[in-house]
Amino acid sequence: MTSCLRSLVAVGVVLGLAAGASTRAQEGGAPLVENPLYKFWSSFKVGSTNVCQETTKLGDPSSKLWTPDGVADRRLTSKLVEINEKHAVVEVVVTEREFLGYVQAAPTRHIYPAKVRKQDLVQFFQESGATTGEDTLKVEDKDMKVRTVAGTIKSPDGQEVEYKLWISDEVPGSIVKKMRTTRAKGEVIAETTSTVVACKKAD
Repeated sequence: MTSCLRSLVAVGVVLGLAAGASTRAQEGGAPLVENPLYKFWSSFKVGSTNVCQETTKLGDPSSKLWTPDGVADRRLTSKLVEINEKHAVVEVVVTEREFLGYVQAAPTRHIYPAKVRKQDLVQFFQESGATTGEDTLKVEDKDMKVRTVAGTIKSPDGQEVEYKLWISDEVPGSIVKKMRTTRAKGEVIAETTSTVVACKKAD
């Protein structure tokens, strides 16, 4: 699943929380609404962090040749480095397990504008058939009430991605857990689970 599609999942599936927001501006005549990815960080101060453990089980048997047990393990550390009324900037460091050790990639920066075009979010949300609910998750040994969003996305190349997110305003970045299953021609090619294992609100 491409990073672009992952971003679309994160944005589109929370539209149910933002679709009713009032329109405050326009871009080229198109109404704008608050960007959910910006909102996920906007209530936190610079320096706030979350650490996610991500595990991907690969359906292709040959994957065992290049990843331990056919399972890709990654640890993603996200840190809010800038926040203002125009955008949020989040620095992400990815550490990935290899056969004999770990590889830590150079930090990347994700820039989330405060406003995005409402029509883009509405279209994506409708096409994914997202549904919402409530649940309870344990985060750092604490039971936390969360909102859930789930649906299925069909990409242009014929793949289908079934997803579910658990969301809480108490966690920097708001996404406490996410699961996605990617299928091609009806066969599972990857199952990914990402869970927050640590988080810190900056003072």
